[in-house]
Amino acid sequence: MRFVPKNKQRRHPDTDAYQGLSPAAFALRAEDKGGLSVTWLEYFGPASPANVVAGALAYRESLQSKKLGAEGLFAAAPVAAITNMGKTYGKALRVVHAPVPGNDGHAEVRHFTDDDLRLLDQLAADVFSQIHFVKALNLPK
Repeated sequence: MRFVPKNKQRRHPDTDAYQGLSPAAFALRAEDKGGLSVTWLEYFGPASPANVVAGALAYRESLQSKKLGAEGLFAAAPVAAITNMGKTYGKALRVVHAPVPGNDGHAEVRHFTDDDLRLLDQLAADVFSQIHFVKALNLPK
C-alpha cells in the first residue's frame, strides 16, 4: 500500500473529482533511497478493512509530522501483480520487508528507476487499483 497525496492524483480540471493515480505517485524520491516506499498490509494480518487502517496508522506514525493530507489516499496492490508487471517490462521487481521507525510493516519495491515511465504508468493505471481514501478510513486522531 502506498500513500498518494492529492498532488499525485489525476483530478478533473473543473470539478476536482478524483480520476485516478498519476504515474508521478510511483516516482522514486530521494527519501525512498532506491526503493519505492510502501506498507506491507499483510504484516498487520489477513486482508481486511482493519489491516488497511492499521497500515495507514503505521504509515502516519512513521512521518515526522504525523499528519496525512485530508485528500490523500492509499493505493494498494497484490505483491504478485507488482512483480508480474515488472516482468512485462523486463524488470525483476522485488518487494522487500524493510521496517522503519513507527512502521514495522514498511517495505520497498526495488529494481526499477524513474526512467521506467511505461512501468510507472502501468503501476498507476492497472496495478495499484485498490483505493482507500484517507477521509473514508476514519482514522483515530
